[in-house]
Amino acid sequence: CALASVLAEIGPDLLAAGIDLVPLSLTALCDPVVERRILAAAGTGPGRLELAPGAVGSLDLLATAREEGLRRVIYRQLKSPEMWKLTPAARLADLDAIDRRSVFLSGSVRQVARLFPNNLNSSVGVALAGLGLDETELELVADPALSETAHELEIEAGAGKVRLSVGGREVAPDGDPADYTTSSLIRIVRRRLARVRI
Repeated sequence: CALASVLAEIGPDLLAAGIDLVPLSLTALCDPVVERRILAAAGTGPGRLELAPGAVGSLDLLATAREEGLRRVIYRQLKSPEMWKLTPAARLADLDAIDRRSVFLSGSVRQVARLFPNNLNSSVGVALAGLGLDETELELVADPALSETAHELEIEAGAGKVRLSVGGREVAPDGDPADYTTSSLIRIVRRRLARVRI
């Protein structure tokens, strides 16, 4: 789905009609009513909801940790202040005053991602794979040293602690980050067709 509003409007009907859904506009699920409707429709089927890992590259580690006493998840999205200025962050923080890596907004994924309906879809995927939108912590970080969008994930579970860092390509502040989102969709299609699934 191209827009969060489209996912909210037609997602449940697609699932009820037996159409599998791989949405990218996951911030729609920050609305608890939409989240319940989509997850209930997926639970009833016959269509299935599949989450693409998007810019993070993999959600398998989180889903695995959930089976082994997942206690805490912190997801950070990092950009330069100039890149953040092209998002709703321009209204929420004094980005010109940031001269070193700084967290300028934090809260639960549900709280923060609602403010960024076009920018934080990967945080919702992380939350759904792990502790949920209300228990997963989200930190937005401005770092003048960055020239790409980056992602950090901290996980605490029974099996141990994990820190994951994913960088992107160097781009202009208004450029396409060209992250792992497209590749994650290609992987879903190939995995469905593969005789050996990884």
